[in-house]
Amino acid sequence: MSSVQNKRILLGTITILFWFTQFVYIPFLTPYLLSLSISATIVGIIIGAYGFTQMVLKLPFGITSDIVKNHKYFILLGSFLAGISSLGMLLFPSSIFLIIANGLSGVASSTWVSFTILYTTYYDKTQSAKAIGLVNAFNNIGIVLAYIVGGLLYQNFGINILFIISFSVGMITFLLALFIKREPQLSSVTAKPTITRLSIIEVMKNKRVWFFSILSSFAFFILFSTAFSFTTSTAKQLGANGVELGVLSVLFSLAGIFSAYFTGTKLGHKLGEKTMLFIGFLLLAVYCGGIAYVHTLVFLFPLQFFCGGLGGGILGAALMTGAVKYSAINQKSTTMGLYQTVYGVGMTIGPMIMGYLVETTSTRIAFLFLTVIALGCASLIPFIYNPIFRTKSC
Repeated sequence: MSSVQNKRILLGTITILFWFTQFVYIPFLTPYLLSLSISATIVGIIIGAYGFTQMVLKLPFGITSDIVKNHKYFILLGSFLAGISSLGMLLFPSSIFLIIANGLSGVASSTWVSFTILYTTYYDKTQSAKAIGLVNAFNNIGIVLAYIVGGLLYQNFGINILFIISFSVGMITFLLALFIKREPQLSSVTAKPTITRLSIIEVMKNKRVWFFSILSSFAFFILFSTAFSFTTSTAKQLGANGVELGVLSVLFSLAGIFSAYFTGTKLGHKLGEKTMLFIGFLLLAVYCGGIAYVHTLVFLFPLQFFCGGLGGGILGAALMTGAVKYSAINQKSTTMGLYQTVYGVGMTIGPMIMGYLVETTSTRIAFLFLTVIALGCASLIPFIYNPIFRTKSC
């Protein structure tokens, strides 16, 4: 087995374990928080803290990693904090400490910039779409495994065991990350840093990167208001037990794995970015509108897979690929940092607004509000895509 292949396997394994650590308790977190008599608005703030720290840190992390040229440091930091955040949730189940703990989890996810960029260095530049599709697939595999394990254990032992497992796997991931080797093509340029104020400004002025970043912010606004938070509490109200909550989340991630892979296939390329983006947001609109009117648990399962999972997976892979593709080779970490910072805005305010709407109006109105956002994005894409891509941005 080649050295490059060994590196791919190691980082792929670390990626799977990292996202397992981050998501093993997620399907059950919102119902758990509500069971602590925390208001829906505060629950939204706790969930939003995960996106807030990413919004603040991802761009600085991206710029710093382009300067330091060693992604290993960031992967180590992310793995360690992923485990520590879970330990904090276990030991300090009060509103303020839960906000801090979930914020630390967001700091951990801010290092995702380094996971994605380092993995693409293991492939030829012409295979960047394949590399990003694969690393996103590893992301989703880790999440699927987390949901399966979490669903089985939560039913019998409650959420505390999931926090313990998350902490343990996070520490294992940290130990594995110690074996990551610095890439020669990255470290060889450290004598003269390639990141300057001008290059950062170039990234900031890239209209195409901003296009994908803003759309991604809307996508994550919707996803973190639904699949990663209030969809599970809605399912709980419809009578779902721990296993069924886990199955719902598994379906979402399985669809994400399939759609992330699909975007890198010949058929995905043939459909093109614009069509893929339109389909993705249209599926999310159907997903949110369907949940608004669902009355029995059985209808949530197909909605979760065919609409939420496929739509979210298509958007996640297509938007990330598009953002990185239109950046210079020495600016990819900075570009990814900007991209993930902007979508962190959606991850932050989405759950907060959703929680406020659930508490002050109704769950149906809250989901219909998200439906309108998704339809708005889908309808705008045909009008704004072509003008942006007719101009030279990089």
